Amino acid sequence: MDTIRDRQAWEIGRGLYAALTRRDLLRGAALAAGSVALPVALRGRAESATVIKYALALSVHEMAQGIIGDFLPPEYQIDLMILGTAGISLMSALIQGQVHACSNANSYVALGRAQGAGLTAVTGIAGRGQGIVARTDRGIRRLEDLRGKKLATKKLTSSHAMLMIVLRAVGIDPNKDVEIIDVGEPAAFSVMVQRGQVDAGQLWEPHISIAASQPGIIKLELDRFFGLTWRTHSCVIMTQKTIDEQPEMCQALVSATVKAVEQIKKDRDRWLKIAQKYVVQSPEILQAAIDNSDPRADLDLTMLYRNAEVMHELGVIKRDVTREMEQSVDYRFLERATGKKKEALGFVSYADYKQGKRYNPA
Repeated sequence: MDTIRDRQAWEIGRGLYAALTRRDLLRGAALAAGSVALPVALRGRAESATVIKYALALSVHEMAQGIIGDFLPPEYQIDLMILGTAGISLMSALIQGQVHACSNANSYVALGRAQGAGLTAVTGIAGRGQGIVARTDRGIRRLEDLRGKKLATKKLTSSHAMLMIVLRAVGIDPNKDVEIIDVGEPAAFSVMVQRGQVDAGQLWEPHISIAASQPGIIKLELDRFFGLTWRTHSCVIMTQKTIDEQPEMCQALVSATVKAVEQIKKDRDRWLKIAQKYVVQSPEILQAAIDNSDPRADLDLTMLYRNAEVMHELGVIKRDVTREMEQSVDYRFLERATGKKKEALGFVSYADYKQGKRYNPA
């Protein structure tokens, strides 16, 4: 893979990540301590039950989180904590030990490892849930039409990495052939597209469905997009310390997550109700976002390798941790919960990955 030659861009990426980390570590600690957090604990369990503190991701494709507590054994209860919409805030709380687990984009596993945090993914929870939207009045009908355009994304995120990958896949140099604009806050994404400040952009749900609900804005070749990037997306992340010290709790959480994923896949109405509870959007927007989401418990390790490679190139992480991704996923709990071998759940060794092998999810 090509490397970034623009030293200034690399330094900006590193500096921005450091600034985000300092700010959000403090904010995450305050939130988890209760100054801003909105705890949503399941009631009616024994007072002696072990409480699993869980940072909730406010993304439609990850809404299985909302019913994990329904499938925990009686000796556990879950406390879902809303710590904001930025994934870095969730990771800050996790790294500081304010929560036991969180759902987040797989890219944060590489980000945490690069910063020396022993973060480990234990189960998948979501797929798809991303995409590119484009203004039709800018002559965009296919991915190749993005050449020469101004594109919005949230820089230094999984969306940014996926955008870089898909552009390269269709022969567009993301450093020369397009202009990539940082949206700042995710809520600004749809506004920038609607006002024509950008020609197109990539982000996660429900933001792309919000944008695509407006006339003249389309979701661009979604199936092709996921074929060129990856179909799996988010996972449940814990610190290795928590896994080592509380393996029984980890197994209970993973087994409950697998059942929660199965439940919302079978019951779309329940999925919608959960989304309405945590994501403030109209039913029409949420339905469109659900259409572009694929809850799944498998963990695509080849996607983690690709994420780490691109994030290192972008300067999001200053150390290449691609090789370490093989040790960053613990499939033991998922194997027990599903009865499947890790090879059927997304495992591909780093050596095999370098030889061109890729996981192909069903």
